[in-house]
Amino acid sequence: MIDVKIVQRPTDEDWMRCKLAALITMGYRKVKTPPSDEWKHKMLRARHKPIHELRFFFMLDGIPSFVAGHLARHVHSDPYVQTKRDDRVLTKDEFKNLRDRDVPLIMGWSMNAEELMTVANKRLCGKAHEKTREVVCDICNAVIEVNPEFEPFLVPQCVWHGGVCHEFERCGIPVAELLP
Repeated sequence: MIDVKIVQRPTDEDWMRCKLAALITMGYRKVKTPPSDEWKHKMLRARHKPIHELRFFFMLDGIPSFVAGHLARHVHSDPYVQTKRDDRVLTKDEFKNLRDRDVPLIMGWSMNAEELMTVANKRLCGKAHEKTREVVCDICNAVIEVNPEFEPFLVPQCVWHGGVCHEFERCGIPVAELLP
């Protein structure tokens, strides 16, 4: 079982900074009112750059090494994955165990809001490995619990694109079964 903990998530202060960043692009110098839920949804849906001010850091404990490899490939996130180097483990037996693709590791994972939505779009897809989908689903559910404004955006790519799949081969899994 993988333990997902959110170490950092967007706060009200972060949302104010996001709104300030958006207002600066329109020539304003300060925020007069906090962003409304409607404004947050519009900003997340548009995926404009100010949402890069909204940061997440996840601690994934017990993640299979092959799943960490899948997630570490997202170029706009910063993965911190427990080493499998033979000179950094305690015993030879421990090193032998680390060669197994399912060995549970510790992973810290940092990203902005746009990358979180991209990760969800790609890794909730039925073409992603089942275990990878499970981990990303757990991450999305944890985010939705503390930042519910993200719920409509943490969906598979086909849902994000209005039911249209852009993969080379479709997964054939009904959309309802892919949602977190």
